[in-house]
Amino acid sequence: MKEFKVNDTIQEVRTNLALELEMAKDEGRKVIGSMCSYFPKELVWAADAISVGLCGTTEEPIAAAEEVLPADLCPMVKATYGRAVSNTCPIFPLTDCIVGETTCDGRKKMYELLAWEKPMHIMELPQMSEENEALVHWIAEVKKLKVFIEKQLGVKITDEKLKQAIKDVNEERRLLVEIHKCRKSHPVPVMGVDLVGLTTKFAYTVDRKPYREKLGNLLEGLKTKIHNNEYACSADRPRILWTGLGNSLGCDKVLKLVEECGGVVVCQEGCGGITRMEDMVDENKDPIEAIAQRYLRVTCSCMTPNNTRFKDIDRLITEYNIQGVIDLTWQFCHTFNIESYRVKEVVKGKHGLPFLHIVTDFSQSDIGQLRVRIEGFLEQISMGNQHVSH
Repeated sequence: MKEFKVNDTIQEVRTNLALELEMAKDEGRKVIGSMCSYFPKELVWAADAISVGLCGTTEEPIAAAEEVLPADLCPMVKATYGRAVSNTCPIFPLTDCIVGETTCDGRKKMYELLAWEKPMHIMELPQMSEENEALVHWIAEVKKLKVFIEKQLGVKITDEKLKQAIKDVNEERRLLVEIHKCRKSHPVPVMGVDLVGLTTKFAYTVDRKPYREKLGNLLEGLKTKIHNNEYACSADRPRILWTGLGNSLGCDKVLKLVEECGGVVVCQEGCGGITRMEDMVDENKDPIEAIAQRYLRVTCSCMTPNNTRFKDIDRLITEYNIQGVIDLTWQFCHTFNIESYRVKEVVKGKHGLPFLHIVTDFSQSDIGQLRVRIEGFLEQISMGNQHVSH
């Protein structure tokens, strides 16, 4: 733990989780597969079940997916479906049911095909989340999910169990937020790619108490490094804010390139980033209503308008002393691609910072081109810093 490194591949991490899941299922535990940040995992915990993420993050399953799905589709959608139908995912066969949400068109149509493989429930996500009617609708969708889980697993989800699950998930979020805040330190105590690897590996677990213990140990280790002035890199590395679609072990090629080329990602907004962790579920409200309110605040680009996302980026640039912003879009993800214009307005228009929009997929074919673009972006930041110092 001292070095904050992960040497496992994503396949090794998933295989280890599959072994844990098999043992848990032998003991009678149930497993629910999830797909998105909108998934209210508190309901799974309240059912004494296990929640596992099923999103694809590597290119290997895509060929199998393209036998059914079109080639010009988001790589994550194809990789997710490909993992399910090509027997390349050790986790998928162990799920008892799957829950998805109507975020983008590609995902919701893919879910129709995925439903042939496993019992599936689709939550109808309101697209105009700031409207009063959206919350009313989403509360109803959370209630429907509760009924689905109860019927599928043959359990009863009580308010008492929901309230305890809310407290437990909130505790995980608080730990993760504090871990990410350690990167406000300059220089940072952990590289971006290493933190992504660690948090991804930790999250692939059956039992949540050891997970929270690992997060607590990581937090204490980072605080100790900061106190002892033990940093992960030199102070001259440009501090980068990552926005758009996220990183996780397996789909972190751009993140690796940024740090190989001399930058350091000190903050991540969006999928897998701090803005998915900062919001807590209100522990003093009706649990279903509180859960619905919290998850409706997720700032995915499928929402319109999505003003909170741009406010978050504006805030994080200042909080983390950002020197440049990289906005990642997966190919054929139209909503994030279009929103990149407004991200650029905040970054360049308001803060006057260098901005780089990258559109890519899970393959390695564009590594050389991306490296040239990222090197130029980081050089732009360094030249700006030299100009300021003079």
